[in-house]
Amino acid sequence: MHPHGLRAAFILAATILTASLFAGPLKKAFAALEVHNYFLAREIFLKQARKHPAAAWYGLSVIAGRANNPYYDPDSCYAAITRADASFTASPDKERVAIGKLGVNHAAIEAQKRHAHQLGWELARNVNTIAAYDRYINAYVGSPFAAEATLVRDHLAFQVAREENTAQAYQAFLDRYPRAKEVYEARNRLNEAVYREATVARDLESYRTFIREHPDNPYTQQAEEEVYRLSTPGRTVSEYHAFIQANPRNRKVNEAWRAIYEQYTRDLSTNTITRFLQDFPEYPFVEEIVDDYKTASLYLLPFRREGKWGYIDEEGNERIKAGYEWAEPFEGAQAMVGLNGRTGTINRSGKVVVAIEYDEVADPAEGTSTVERSGRVGAVDRNGALVVPMIFGDVGEFSGGLAYAERDGVYGYINARGDEAIPFQFTSAGTFRNGIAVVEKDGLFGAIDVKGNVLVPPQFDWVEGFGADGVSRVRKDGKTGLISPFGDLLVPLKYDHIGPFVNGLALAVEGRKCGYLTPLGAVQIPIEYDAAEGVAGWGDFRDGLAEVQSAGKRCLINARNERIFPCVFADIGPATGALVPVRRKSKWGCADRRGNVLFDNRYDLAWEMVNGIARVKSGELFGLIDSTGKEVVAPRYSELVTAGSDLWIARDAQGSGLIDRTARVVLPLRYDAVQLVRADLAQVERNERLGYVRLTDGRVIWKEDGFDSP
Repeated sequence: MHPHGLRAAFILAATILTASLFAGPLKKAFAALEVHNYFLAREIFLKQARKHPAAAWYGLSVIAGRANNPYYDPDSCYAAITRADASFTASPDKERVAIGKLGVNHAAIEAQKRHAHQLGWELARNVNTIAAYDRYINAYVGSPFAAEATLVRDHLAFQVAREENTAQAYQAFLDRYPRAKEVYEARNRLNEAVYREATVARDLESYRTFIREHPDNPYTQQAEEEVYRLSTPGRTVSEYHAFIQANPRNRKVNEAWRAIYEQYTRDLSTNTITRFLQDFPEYPFVEEIVDDYKTASLYLLPFRREGKWGYIDEEGNERIKAGYEWAEPFEGAQAMVGLNGRTGTINRSGKVVVAIEYDEVADPAEGTSTVERSGRVGAVDRNGALVVPMIFGDVGEFSGGLAYAERDGVYGYINARGDEAIPFQFTSAGTFRNGIAVVEKDGLFGAIDVKGNVLVPPQFDWVEGFGADGVSRVRKDGKTGLISPFGDLLVPLKYDHIGPFVNGLALAVEGRKCGYLTPLGAVQIPIEYDAAEGVAGWGDFRDGLAEVQSAGKRCLINARNERIFPCVFADIGPATGALVPVRRKSKWGCADRRGNVLFDNRYDLAWEMVNGIARVKSGELFGLIDSTGKEVVAPRYSELVTAGSDLWIARDAQGSGLIDRTARVVLPLRYDAVQLVRADLAQVERNERLGYVRLTDGRVIWKEDGFDSP
């Protein structure tokens, strides 16, 4: 045989012999594996692991991947198939061919690897912890379940962070899982937690510190709003200006400026706008004021068309369309209107300011109006924003930034934001006047200051309240006295009546006598005059004089108890002008301020002088006299009522009109009703229809349809 042929035959024989020897143990092991003889199979695979690692580790993986033997372990299953895969890749071709006959090839290894991945995934899901998923992701490299395991792990980790709900927990989550799909929400929650933890004190300094240290945090806006709220509890001009100066970069600065402007110019007059610019030349929206000047000079009048109300200007031009159920005259910059049974306000451009959704809107006080709806009460600012929530049964008028409020039948005090300023503890409460408020507890009245400190313990049946004179009338057991703001009894509780202080003196009635007291309780005018019927209504000082009665006759005295009029009259009217109405018998006359009677027993009634003119009545007719007693209008009108501006509403058989103090007819007496709305403008009514007449030329600038119907 040729040498080369002999060599080839030898190699073939060796290969057959090797395959035979190789196939023996492994084949036996795989045969044992086939019949579930895992002990024998595992023993052989372990012995063959160094010689034939790919096949042996594959077999060991199969054993560890079956749950019907004590060697079942998903981690071992995956570890073994990983080693089998690495060994198979490194094996020579003849090894691969040989073990391939036993079923160990690339496809089988990949299938077993998928099986191992599945087993590990099921184990991780059963444990269902962050650590289990972390371990799976790190150990089972390349697993098709790794993405899902990552999602579940991240979700669990985020839930843990949410349960802890701290900035530290969210930051730890973001640091450890930067690619989690919850990252966006985690960042948002981190920002909120940083804000919440930094401002736990909820005071001004904590919010300012947060803004300074976390300028990029989106909650800086909320922090700035809190700084604004805490800086302006009373919503006063001084608070707003101090806020602007202390927080120039706060996004609420513009709102604060406009709040100052609104408070300064709430009547929207040229005078207040000018004063505002003088006081605040740095106001950033000066260009907007130009339009306000124009609007401020616009005089609007309510008018009615087909049962709906709107507003016209003084030339009769429609400025605000008639669409409201009712409309009141403008008071300052706003007017009250009604729609769909609700109430609100509009400005001169017709824009709604206070939403038309309330049952009642009170007149503003300190830039705040109390509003009521369905029995619940709150308050809005001059911009219509609800600043005091609708949670109270009653809210009073704001004074000094505080108002009384009722909640669950108990009264306390709130600031202009609705925050509790003085605890709810009173049966009733009154508005602060001169820094003092009257409160009731257990049926008795006392007084507190703006801090809630008790100045006057509840002990009286009635407390009037403290005026500019610094004293208050009080009543107990039917008797009246005077106290100081500290509760000191200035006048003992012995009087039947004490009147208000006028010209520094107050009427005091004791039994059947009366006199006058000073605010300190001293008797300035002795208690020696008659306490005649109704003295509480006519006995107060007025314009430096007081009407008193002695021995059944009336006279006038001054603050020194000097008799200006002798006590010879049956009645005396108020001394408001050059002439004073006096009555000796059944009719009235007039005396000068020295007590000299100019005429006597002429009129059935005579009234006090107003701007040098007094009304008089003879029989059923009214007239006017001047300060000399001369009749400037003889008694000939069935009605005569002052309209202001030296004009009088007069009525005769033809109707109502206007006359002046010289008896000149300014507006013909032919209307059903007349009302002076401005010195040169009157509202008139005829046939239950309205109109407006300009007095300077008598022109009807507007009249409702049907006004001239016969």
